[in-house]
Amino acid sequence: MAFVEFHDVTKIYKTGDTEIHAADGITFSLEQGEFVIVVGPSGAGKTTVLNMLGGMDTCTGGSIFLDGNCISEYN
Repeated sequence: MAFVEFHDVTKIYKTGDTEIHAADGITFSLEQGEFVIVVGPSGAGKTTVLNMLGGMDTCTGGSIFLDGNCISEYN
């Protein structure tokens, strides 16, 4: 089992009638002790993914697992 798992994770910010898709169907897994660098252009969703992984933001859809615990269900 992977230490970090994202399964079809989405994040949509809504402002009035506008929807901003900050993350759309992200799926990846990381093993414990694995070294990873997150890169991408501005607006690609890097900070959004890290905020969801750190529990500072919630995903709109999909599941996030950390050490086997589904943190996307936390309040």
